[in-house]
Amino acid sequence: MSKEKSIYYFGYGSNMSLAYIQNRRGVYPTKSLPGRLNGYRLIMNMQGPIFIEPSFANITPDNSGLVEGVVHLISETELTKIINTEGEDYEVTDITVQTKDGNKVAKTLIYKALSDKDIPPSRRYMKILIKAAKDSRLSKEYIRGLESRPSVYYPILSEIYAVRVFYWVWSRSRLKI
Repeated sequence: MSKEKSIYYFGYGSNMSLAYIQNRRGVYPTKSLPGRLNGYRLIMNMQGPIFIEPSFANITPDNSGLVEGVVHLISETELTKIINTEGEDYEVTDITVQTKDGNKVAKTLIYKALSDKDIPPSRRYMKILIKAAKDSRLSKEYIRGLESRPSVYYPILSEIYAVRVFYWVWSRSRLKI
């Protein structure tokens, strides 16, 4: 029996979080490293399900841009699981990410957005990204940039709809492979 090939995957949104990728995606990296991707910038242009959760993270080419995230060493089957649970509107792209262990050629997902307009995400989503960035020891400058991004919050409504949003995200992440 042959052993399945391992590949690197670069997470720049909620998939930076080891807990999130394990609990929501069922993916268990054998190694995770902070990484820097030059030539791209973070943009919030993946449309969310409702106005309470208006957008999610994406990356777009930008010669002077820099995106920090986490490079996970995973199996090809786990990459398929990520692709299937993220949805069909993504392109799998090969990129080169700088890590403390040298450059890694990795796969990442880029959402095929209809617009390049940066839409403020929910405060709930930004908290996930900021916590993941801190837990993964991304640079202080990058974390400050995440913390300074505008986000939306609707008193009472955000709490009421948080359950609906949770189940929307949960249902997408539990799709059959």
